[in-house]
Amino acid sequence: MVFENCSAKPRDGNILASPEFTLVSDQELTFTMGFLPFDNYSSVNVYKTSVLGRIATLLGSYPPPWNNSDAVNITHSICLPAGTYQLAFIASDVENATKSTAVLREVSLSNFSCTYTSLAGKATVFSLPLPSVCL
Repeated sequence: MVFENCSAKPRDGNILASPEFTLVSDQELTFTMGFLPFDNYSSVNVYKTSVLGRIATLLGSYPPPWNNSDAVNITHSICLPAGTYQLAFIASDVENATKSTAVLREVSLSNFSCTYTSLAGKATVFSLPLPSVCL
């Protein structure tokens, strides 16, 4: 999945949302981000929605690699808390770039249990409704 910062909807055009799902216990999610040489890539923040369907809790923040002279795929793991919600992958704008992209090559829920720990001290309430996505 490729998504870009959208000039038509700059506030919400950079959000990809998962379908709603339920986890009965904490479970590991893995996702692979792809990077091509010399492109402007966005950091991606992963949030979960609140019971009201708003983007709410920051689960992790994933910057692009420092050296982007080679094509590379980077796989990240994140522990998801038990509950019913959607995930929102939010790509940040890149300063001084007319176009920036974030590439999610694969997202999968593993069969591995984990222990969710909140990101204390991070901004955890974003409070935006999930928008339609600009692709």
